[in-house]
Amino acid sequence: MADNRRVQGLDELIKQVGRIGEFPKVMAKDLRKGNRKIAQAASRKVKPQIPRSKRVFNVRRSDGPNYDITPGTLRRSIGVKNSKGSRINVFIGPRSGGAPKNDGWFAGIVESGHVGGRKRSTGSANFQKIAPALDRVRPAMERLMVIKYRQVFNRFKL
Repeated sequence: MADNRRVQGLDELIKQVGRIGEFPKVMAKDLRKGNRKIAQAASRKVKPQIPRSKRVFNVRRSDGPNYDITPGTLRRSIGVKNSKGSRINVFIGPRSGGAPKNDGWFAGIVESGHVGGRKRSTGSANFQKIAPALDRVRPAMERLMVIKYRQVFNRFKL
């Protein structure tokens, strides 16, 4: 028995999906702009959850430059960057480079517990704080992203 019922809008959806690879530049800009706005809000929620140290960390290297990491650098380094290789996606987390007071190059070391070698920082105040904080804001970010994407897709009607 053949079923003659059709899903309304299926042809339009297939047409839209077929054009996804041809995002107009304006649409990509709008999607990235929306992603940046959502990511900046998430960044503001994550920063207060990162504790500040009370002392300056002196990094002394025999083979390279020496660093003095001021208190609050890890917290200040949390921010939004454009993802490499994508015109739409953004990255939320510790940023490296730029001004020394905002340079979070050491964040992976602190987050994973490798300061001083042999997992010596596992009991530190900053051990595994960034990833759980981002996990807590992820559901809200996803909801906002769906809303923002719907607005953009409805505006452009691929």
